Amino acid sequence: MKALDVVRKDYESDLVAKVDSALSAAVLKTTIDSGVGIYSIEGMSGKKYRFFINTLVQSVADARYLEIGSWAGSTLCSAIHGNKVWAVAIDNWSEFGGPKDLFMKNVMQFKTPEAEVIFLESDFRKVDYTKMQRGFNIYLFDGPHSAQDQYDGLAMALPAVDKQFVFIVDDWNWERVRDGSNAAIKRCGLKVLYAAEVRTSLDNSQPEPNIGKHSNWHNGYFISVLEKP
Repeated sequence: MKALDVVRKDYESDLVAKVDSALSAAVLKTTIDSGVGIYSIEGMSGKKYRFFINTLVQSVADARYLEIGSWAGSTLCSAIHGNKVWAVAIDNWSEFGGPKDLFMKNVMQFKTPEAEVIFLESDFRKVDYTKMQRGFNIYLFDGPHSAQDQYDGLAMALPAVDKQFVFIVDDWNWERVRDGSNAAIKRCGLKVLYAAEVRTSLDNSQPEPNIGKHSNWHNGYFISVLEKP
């Protein structure tokens, strides 16, 4: 990890406290075996992120988790394993080899009894977010990563999330990811209650070969709590 910057906190929010606690626990975690359990899944997420999201979901009462962009399922499996959670995963497996069969295999292996998981095989822009069964309080966007994709990924999904919600973006090392996400936060009038930036490079690069399950934080993360107007 090149940099961890917590840029804003509102300690009156219970959700902020839970996110900050889970992130602190992940940062301090010294040993994670990438050959065991959810950490063994091949995927575009690091060990400490997987620990963080599993810990966070476990700590949130009535956890409702939305994920756009699942690939082989490393982040979804990390969120649901051992946890009581209602989760929706959206992907059309159009990028990076589209390993849908591997995704399904991993989810079936790591889904535990108290996790309810729904899959929507779709381009995220074609989903009607006004018709979700329930609102979400945790949302990871890991879809395509142009600035416009990032903007749409947040703006379009707003009808499906709670008044206060955790918003996570990966590949935060890249400037276009930061620009699109920050533009959506500003133009949609979202209040930032908490924002932590995890960077694994400071020059807009992906730090190969130290990525995926053998890394701690893959290609960087933005971890936030936002409030809708």
